[in-house]
Amino acid sequence: MFGPGLAALIGLFMLTVIYRFDGMSEIQRNLGLSSQSLLLIGLVSYLVGAALAVPVGLLLGARFPTAVTIPALGFLFFGVLLAAFADAGGLLLVGRAFTGLGTGAAAGATVALILKLRERRGVVAGVTAALAVLALVLAPVIGQLISEAVGFRVIQLAAIPFLLIALIANAVLGFVTLAAAKRQVPPIPYGMPAPPAGPVGPAGFTGDPWQSGGA
Repeated sequence: MFGPGLAALIGLFMLTVIYRFDGMSEIQRNLGLSSQSLLLIGLVSYLVGAALAVPVGLLLGARFPTAVTIPALGFLFFGVLLAAFADAGGLLLVGRAFTGLGTGAAAGATVALILKLRERRGVVAGVTAALAVLALVLAPVIGQLISEAVGFRVIQLAAIPFLLIALIANAVLGFVTLAAAKRQVPPIPYGMPAPPAGPVGPAGFTGDPWQSGGA
């Protein structure tokens, strides 16, 4: 769960990092966006992308968590880059949609893995939900501090090292899981054992009415 969970938390952080609690955000001011435009571009496009990708994560995440999470991180990476270098609302909208796709796939895979647990499912679900809420709440505060100091583009680019860490972690976990699965498969013998011979009766009769040891 660590791999897709980390990717989902990064995506949730990026969901609210472009906002602030006490007024107009830096990205809204720099791109000249109205409140309605920021709502459409920053939130609606993100949620639409997430809604499209969540079913994929739910269906495939429990069986193929690495195969789902690595492309999700790719979407997140691409979306963050587009948002970082956006000079207009259109490019920002595309970037937010890609970020939503990555977040939705990773979140769906995380939920699928939680549902697969047989023990401590409630504890894991509670901790995961608490971390998700924490990421959503802290993101505007951290985003405001960084954006006011060095601009809104830096807070987008700051997500890239964490995405790379998540990508490496998922790749390593995938290799470990694959190696463990191979060790559990019993070796296949080189040859099939010969079928047992039929009972040999008196006078060399083998049990087959068409073959016998006699004349």
